[in-house]
Amino acid sequence: MAVLGLTQAGAPVINVDVKDREVISGERHFRVTVEAKSPVSQVEFYVGSDLRDSDTSTPYEFKLDTLAEEEGDLKVTFAAYTTDGKSSKKVLTLKVDNGVSKGADFHVKAAADFLRDSKWDEAITAGRIALKAQKGYNPARLVLARAYMGKSVLDRAQKFAEDVVADDPKNLQALELLSVINLQRAFATINRGGKLEDTQKLFAEALKSAVESRRKSIDSQVDGFGQITDENRLQYVDLAMKAGRFSLVPQTLSSVFASDISNAAIGNRLAYAQVKLGRFAEARATLKDLDKKSAMDGYSYALLATIETDAGNREASDAAMKEAVLSDSENLGVRTAQAYIALKNSNNQVLSRLASDLARDQGQRTEVNYFLSALTNRLQDYERSRKYFELSVLSDPCNSDMYVERGNESINIALNGGLQKKDADVQLENARILFQTALEAQPSSYQALTGLSIVNLLMGKGQDAVKFGEAAVKSNENYAGAYYALSAAYASVRAVGESQKANLKAGSLDKVNLEGREVPDGKAAFRYFSNGGRTLVMSTPK
Repeated sequence: MAVLGLTQAGAPVINVDVKDREVISGERHFRVTVEAKSPVSQVEFYVGSDLRDSDTSTPYEFKLDTLAEEEGDLKVTFAAYTTDGKSSKKVLTLKVDNGVSKGADFHVKAAADFLRDSKWDEAITAGRIALKAQKGYNPARLVLARAYMGKSVLDRAQKFAEDVVADDPKNLQALELLSVINLQRAFATINRGGKLEDTQKLFAEALKSAVESRRKSIDSQVDGFGQITDENRLQYVDLAMKAGRFSLVPQTLSSVFASDISNAAIGNRLAYAQVKLGRFAEARATLKDLDKKSAMDGYSYALLATIETDAGNREASDAAMKEAVLSDSENLGVRTAQAYIALKNSNNQVLSRLASDLARDQGQRTEVNYFLSALTNRLQDYERSRKYFELSVLSDPCNSDMYVERGNESINIALNGGLQKKDADVQLENARILFQTALEAQPSSYQALTGLSIVNLLMGKGQDAVKFGEAAVKSNENYAGAYYALSAAYASVRAVGESQKANLKAGSLDKVNLEGREVPDGKAAFRYFSNGGRTLVMSTPK
């Protein structure tokens, strides 16, 4: 029972909003009032014999984290002192009961329910109880990471997610969560500001960590898929495309498609991967085989329309898209192909309508937010463009196309924003970081390599521009933008012959836009790269 010690006449009387033997849990707040003839100088709070806190002004309030204490009886003491030297204590025995005996799984389930309702603090409490019930329990760490991320306490969220990965390096949930946490850190770093060099370094590191975690997750899923059979073949291919590992698709589907060229589900996937790999002639051949069997569907025609657009064949593209819309106007592939063509053709009015329609029912998809970001970038609405960029990469942290687009935005601001040199240089460094992130997201990305060549050229780093340009050409020998950037890079280091040769190659690959042009400089290479050199963004086939 309570022990009230008044050892002196006129000693203060202590009242606390808790009763002796009361059961407490979670974080318990105590409110203390003191009745005394003289002013109260201090009130102290003890747990056992340890002084935990003191307060010198009303209201006298203390808190106790019961999860840091053992379950069962706990003695607490409140002591009050007055200015005339009088004092008293109130001792209570409370019972700590957080339900630890119910087991870790019980509390993890409770935490998950709280997370669904965005009740972050309650989820944290439940997760901590679960972790107390079973030390090192990874499901408890995961709910804690999610809850702290919900509260934007990113350092705590990161710690719990990293604890899971340290214990289980292939834990997909933790890797995916770490990716999102690091993206949030990157966004917070840029928005917070601070010393410029430090901010950009932290931004780059956070993006790199985000992409690395995502890559580990999706690569482990692909590499650990198991034996490929007729029943799971398309599931494997879809996973490979999600991971951006498009070279695995022809390896898996070419012979199967050759045995049945009427199978649109296989043909569409094969042709899409061939386009993403820059093998446009092979993609045309695949779609032509489908057409021989009258097996082309809405997606097939839409994909063909994008190929014709990239080749500069406007009439052929319009004809193919007409067939796509007639076949299946609501197909997501058809709708995103329309958006891509509008973006490629700089038709902002059409793109605005298409992107708005997509946002209404597919606004969570990474490719939809890509189009919204690209559109608002063109409209110079950079704040909304940033928002859509963040939504896009949060949906898929390895969306290499989105990082390239964002890098292009930074270069555009540097070149055309009327900035002083030091501010333009900041934008160029941002672009370099974003292109590097794109390359980490997809290590074979010829777009990212081309972007790195161009931005290094604009930063006056000719040899680096050559290095990345040569790597881009090696990654895709059919991409005109890579040769055009390489031509500019060679020119910057006075490699005249190589520059002319690369320029001629670029013209042969894109006769409509580049044939007969003079050797470009960095600005010309960028103008082509960000417009005519844009490459396919389209929802994957289903």
